[in-house]
Amino acid sequence: MLLQISNLSKSFSNKTVLDNINLSFNGGDIVGLLGKNGAGKTTFLNCLIDLVLPDSGEFFFKDEPMIGEKMAFKKELGIVSDIIPPIGEFTGHEYLEFNRMIHGIDKFTFKQRTEELTSFFFEDTSVLKKKIKDYSTGMTKKIALCGAVVHNPSVLLLDEPFAGLDPIASKQLIGLLEQFKKENKMILIASHDLGYVKQIVNRIVVLDESLIKFDGSLAEFTSNGTKVLDDALVELIAPETKSSEFNWM
Repeated sequence: MLLQISNLSKSFSNKTVLDNINLSFNGGDIVGLLGKNGAGKTTFLNCLIDLVLPDSGEFFFKDEPMIGEKMAFKKELGIVSDIIPPIGEFTGHEYLEFNRMIHGIDKFTFKQRTEELTSFFFEDTSVLKKKIKDYSTGMTKKIALCGAVVHNPSVLLLDEPFAGLDPIASKQLIGLLEQFKKENKMILIASHDLGYVKQIVNRIVVLDESLIKFDGSLAEFTSNGTKVLDDALVELIAPETKSSEFNWM
């Protein structure tokens, strides 16, 4: 077992966001974490990475309990999230160097990996000399992705990774994740971009009203492809049909 979450609960102002969540992930899992806005997806990820303190719950990484600062887990973790964006005052080069120092990557390996990553994502790598605060949304997401994978983590957490990316960059990201897929690695993607999600994931987890409403393979969720991913999700979590008549229009 690569990652296990047991009895995770979290409430805000007496509103339960996560209610006794139990999930286990193995190497080779590429998981789409789906749900409506406010379903608890980001809270779930933030509890994992210590941005939010859960009310209760236990975490295990490689069958060892994660306690304190969870350093053994964080050393093998890559994160892309708008909640913790790349530091705007850094240039692209400085941000990647910052990641090198955090993860203790030797300079030869770092140089090789960053050249491969940046030439893959950026047509003009001279942009790495500019400060990230001057980047477009898509460029910022790309440098965040480079920083998240440069240390070759075993767990990759992506919160809305396709947001802000154009179709070409989104295809590049899917290509990168295809390369990342290994038996000893897992990827957890929280996203509303279901068209891209279905191209890469092999497992679906649906959060709704603080609970896990589905946890199984993509094939099971879409009834072996007889349902479109969007329709299967709506069928599971859609509210009661509301009138769409607006007489004033």
